[in-house]
Amino acid sequence: MNNTKNEFHLTADGLQALKDELHELSTAKRGEIAERLKEAKADGDLSENAMYDAARDEQSFVEGRISEIEHILKHAAVISNKPRGTVSLGSKVHVEVEDGEQE
Repeated sequence: MNNTKNEFHLTADGLQALKDELHELSTAKRGEIAERLKEAKADGDLSENAMYDAARDEQSFVEGRISEIEHILKHAAVISNKPRGTVSLGSKVHVEVEDGEQE
């Protein structure tokens, strides 16, 4: 999806979905993980604490995803709608197959 211009071509819906995911991860998910880490630390020895390890792994994944989304949004190019009858990047195409029509 990343071309030589370092742009990510997204539909308006795709762009909004990434913004929504970023908001969810940055607010609710970070808070949940912080709470789980706090609870796990309260259990004592962190060297053999599976709850703590799982929360740290999830924290690492979430922070990586946040960074990835921020990079995509920084380099996003929204695909404009093309006239009907024109197929291009981001188009929805209906195809008739043996079982009926598929999108």
